[in-house]
Amino acid sequence: MNQPAPPARLLVSLLAASEAPRTQAVRRLAQDFGPLDYLSRPLAFDQTGYYAPEMGQPLTRRLASFRRLVPAHGLAQIKLVCQALEAGLAQEGRRRVNIDPGLLCADSLVLASGKRQGHRLALAEGLWAELTLWFHHGDYHPLPWTYPDYAGASMRRLLGGLRARYLWQLREDRPQGGTP
Repeated sequence: MNQPAPPARLLVSLLAASEAPRTQAVRRLAQDFGPLDYLSRPLAFDQTGYYAPEMGQPLTRRLASFRRLVPAHGLAQIKLVCQALEAGLAQEGRRRVNIDPGLLCADSLVLASGKRQGHRLALAEGLWAELTLWFHHGDYHPLPWTYPDYAGASMRRLLGGLRARYLWQLREDRPQGGTP
């Protein structure tokens, strides 16, 4: 018998060289997905120079998490919203912020991508999902393809805290049985 997937915590990574476009993106995302329940401080993003020619440097990442849980099957539509927002904030054809959504669940972190790789599964035309971290034996564990910053201990601790909030919310939001 098929069981529905529990709702997930929407987590969004925002890479930018300056705060202004990222702030605009966070405000717009809150309009689309509801109020934030967490916004990280800027985290150094220096593991790759991939985005620097387009977005400048130094780049930092902020993670945003939203109070309202989302259906696990909604990641493709969420990625499309993020791509449209990136395009809307671009200047002279260059993105000023890179917005990558993911779903934080009790047992994993799954990120959406517009880039195909052999370890990613198709979500929709041109959209892919990647199991980035697996939660097992009390900790997040990276996989061979996990981005180095997500594999790091500080990011995994941060995500562990968000996971604890998520699990608490699942318990609090669960309808209580019994009769009134």
